[in-house]
Amino acid sequence: MKVAVFALVLICLGSAWSCVESQPLDISSPNDIQKFGRRYAESTIASDISKIVDSMVQKNFVNFLLNQREKKSEPAIDGPDSRIINDLLKKELVMWIQRKGEGLKNQ
Repeated sequence: MKVAVFALVLICLGSAWSCVESQPLDISSPNDIQKFGRRYAESTIASDISKIVDSMVQKNFVNFLLNQREKKSEPAIDGPDSRIINDLLKKELVMWIQRKGEGLKNQ
């Protein structure tokens, strides 16, 4: 989609640049008024496309920032430290269960 919008912008800008003449505009002739109107319309289209592309870039940037924030908030579960802690907790739980089991046998 970005490529299509970019191509559309290039086409509009290319046609607008090809219509620009170096001669000053003579308002007296109707042909010059038509050329001026056409250049105004083309520049308006280019401006609108530029606004659309800018808003797309802004939305993509906001989404990027939100994704980065979500990645930072997720805890790293499978780190080497967490494995050691999990192993220690499992051993402690087994030892606690065994002590409780021995205590019940003695009663």
